[in-house]
Amino acid sequence: AGVVLPRTEADVVAVVRECVRFRVPLTARGGGTSQAGQSIGPGVILDASKHLNRVLEVDAATRRARVQPGCVLDGLNAALRPMGLQFAPDISTANRATIGGMVANNSSGARSVIYGKTIDHVLELKVVLADGSVIRCGPLDGPGLGAKCAREGLEGACYRAVRRLAAEHAEEIERRYPKILRRVGGYNLDSFRAGAAFNLAHLFVGSEGTLGVVVEATLRLVELPRARATLVIEFAELLDALAATPAILAHRPAAVEVVDRYVLDSTKLNPEAARLRDFLRSDPGAILLVELYGEGPDELPPRLGALEADLRDRGLGDHLLRVTDPAAQARIWKLRTLALGLSMAEKGDAKAISFVEDTAVAPEHLRDYIAEFLRIIARHGTRAGVYAHASVGCLHVRPVIDMKSEAGVRRFEAIAAEVADLVLKYGGALSGEHGDGLVRSPFQERLYGPVLYRAFRELKRTFDPLGLLNPGKIVDAPPLATNLRYGAGYATPEVSTLFDFSADGGLARAAELCAGVGECRKTRTGTMCPSYQATRDERDSTRGRANVLRLAITGQAGLSGLADPAAREVLDLCLECKACKAECPTNVDMARLKAEVLHRYHREHGLPLRNRVFGHVAGLGRWGCRLAPVSNWAMRGRAGRRLGEALLGIDHRRLPPAFAGKTLARRLAPFLAGEVPDDPSPGILLIPDTFANYYEPDLGEAAVALFRRAGCRVALGPRDLRCCGRPLISNGLLDRAVELARHNVDRLVAWADRGWRIVACEPSCLLTIKDDYPALLRAEARRRAEARRRAEAVAESCLTFEEALESALAEAEGIADRPRRLGFVEGPRRILVQGHCHQRALVGMGPTLRLLRRVPGAEVVDLDAGCCGLAGSFGYEVEHYEVSRLVGEQRLFPALRGDGPEAAVVAPGFSCRLQIDHFTGRFATHTAELLSRLGTGGA
Repeated sequence: AGVVLPRTEADVVAVVRECVRFRVPLTARGGGTSQAGQSIGPGVILDASKHLNRVLEVDAATRRARVQPGCVLDGLNAALRPMGLQFAPDISTANRATIGGMVANNSSGARSVIYGKTIDHVLELKVVLADGSVIRCGPLDGPGLGAKCAREGLEGACYRAVRRLAAEHAEEIERRYPKILRRVGGYNLDSFRAGAAFNLAHLFVGSEGTLGVVVEATLRLVELPRARATLVIEFAELLDALAATPAILAHRPAAVEVVDRYVLDSTKLNPEAARLRDFLRSDPGAILLVELYGEGPDELPPRLGALEADLRDRGLGDHLLRVTDPAAQARIWKLRTLALGLSMAEKGDAKAISFVEDTAVAPEHLRDYIAEFLRIIARHGTRAGVYAHASVGCLHVRPVIDMKSEAGVRRFEAIAAEVADLVLKYGGALSGEHGDGLVRSPFQERLYGPVLYRAFRELKRTFDPLGLLNPGKIVDAPPLATNLRYGAGYATPEVSTLFDFSADGGLARAAELCAGVGECRKTRTGTMCPSYQATRDERDSTRGRANVLRLAITGQAGLSGLADPAAREVLDLCLECKACKAECPTNVDMARLKAEVLHRYHREHGLPLRNRVFGHVAGLGRWGCRLAPVSNWAMRGRAGRRLGEALLGIDHRRLPPAFAGKTLARRLAPFLAGEVPDDPSPGILLIPDTFANYYEPDLGEAAVALFRRAGCRVALGPRDLRCCGRPLISNGLLDRAVELARHNVDRLVAWADRGWRIVACEPSCLLTIKDDYPALLRAEARRRAEARRRAEAVAESCLTFEEALESALAEAEGIADRPRRLGFVEGPRRILVQGHCHQRALVGMGPTLRLLRRVPGAEVVDLDAGCCGLAGSFGYEVEHYEVSRLVGEQRLFPALRGDGPEAAVVAPGFSCRLQIDHFTGRFATHTAELLSRLGTGGA
């Protein structure tokens, strides 16, 4: 019915009261990352993450923190880190999961073997009850509990019900609740045994918003570990890894995580994850990541040695890797964190579904339990990936099922029922970490028995008499297959496209790749998703956009296809940074999807003048250079900018870049390439990209000089090469982009076949050829194998400037008799690097950073500050100016303002350099310009 983003506690109270007044269900939502459908419900969705997200108070002396429910875990821990403290539950979605959601789910994480669950760290809660009253609940002694029970109204009734039900069912609670650490299903009546401290907050923990709405939490904090070490153990088979877990637990690890081959293989398909696999020695059937904590670094080597010796004596593990360097450990654990989404990155209609992935048993039973579990999976004719927390017997097993078929839905229901029985057999929990939600609530009576299930229902009726708070969770759940995204009647439409989406099964399935993981809602690291970081609006996340596209394609939610204006509006703030292609675990490529949507939209609604102008920016550059300096006076003057705003919507506050009086091609006419040289030795073919050619020819000259000093043959061109087409793609002019891509491939393929490296100074131009051309030329490539080969050959020959120069220097240094080699003199002591989004996503920043570290005495800092916010023409448009500024203000601008003016700023992207100058006044230079200034020697 609607979504409410409350700004104050009073807003929450008002929403609850109005929902009671109109008998409308209410579901409180955190980061929307729950795996069991907890935050899916009818009526009103209450999302505290945008406004109610502050750390209210930290008392380091007593190790307590008071936070609002929308506070994100990583944000809280960032505030605590300078004090040497942390909130202990360390879930893999920490960069977007909220404390309110963690309280609702009773979350835990990889290190629960030493830290337990959220319930072990919640001291007090402030809760809005179902009648709109607000209560504080914390630990009570006997008189305090008696006073609470004597109260009139809903609060007193709740206290009396909990005290009575816990006492009446003490024996049944002892008999039916699993005797394991990782049990989060049902209601926590086991926390109210006789003799235990009475804290009603511990009933709200894990209740999934069905008993009240949390508006504030007081948390217990723990000290950060003083020293860490990781042992990576490779196994040929998953079951061998699980069998080793009990022996490892005797060495008091902080974590024992397992990742099987299925999940490890999925990391090869994700660019960011693939770069983190370098610690693996072989192609193991499974790995265990064992982490040890210590009071100091000297304590850990003897413990690691003892663990390694024990494993060798038992014949456990095929290869052991000891890792003590903090940066190397962080890379390994980052790969483990990415596993949550990577295991769901199946192409096509069959997906790895998280419906039985939350079971837990005692670690000593884990090997036998998983063996039976996998036999159930195999008996139903499918496969599954396995990963997660071997230390506490909680493994995530995700069967691959086609939920668009009737047979798939039946398989889904059958596996869920059989796994529930298997869990009972081993005395385990069906909800070990991710809660009950819509997926596991239907099995509550089977797991806890009719007596306790009746007690659960009575609790629910007492706390929520009208049944409005997140209905259908924990008790009175609808049948398992009731709320399916797809279901047997769902048909995925085939959509004709100009880009090739065949690897994903078509455009519709490319949008369906989004599994709701929510990595696009992170705000402190990486680049995805810049506009969400600025607006904190779900529709501006990659997940929000993918959901809208899926609904538009299938005609749901009142949308009428990809050309629907509402669909285009939702995509409007996508900066096409391509970060999602690398950082989204399921590889949703929203930049490419947006280009297709814009193409369809313009085809049906007409092409605006502004898109036509921005799409042909190369032509503008050509004429601007011919008419300079008059063109610069006309466009950069106050009157010209006001006219540009009136005619094209270009914000007058933006100062357009100045056209060069003499293009790069004219300056370096002797280097312009005609035919490919007959000489078989390859070289560097430097493309005069639009920005280097028309705006920054000095940059192109610097690049040529560096390659020549490194001993490379350099040619510029070819003569009739055209713009890469990135502006056409970004503005939805895909018909023209296809023609241009075909033309350029025809001009470049001979150079590629001769082994020349195709290079450009501007990352987006070069990477358009490398990443987009093969997909744009799909129609021709499908008809003729030679056409596919040509496009792929050109793409494979493309290197960014930094990749090419690093490679050239490495080759030169390997030639013993080369008389002179390119070196560098001392320059700035500190170099701040702002990576271009496309470069970071598709290539990585390694080549750039390694090149700059050749400068003697320089400290090179990868800012990793996300998108600058300009994104080509995006930030020039009036309606995007403020969002463009906000994107940069998230991390980039503060990082630059906080560093001294003596630090050099390097930004390979033309847009980045303009944006940095516009909003910070800092001068940013290209890698080539800085290195050329500092370079010595050469051929």
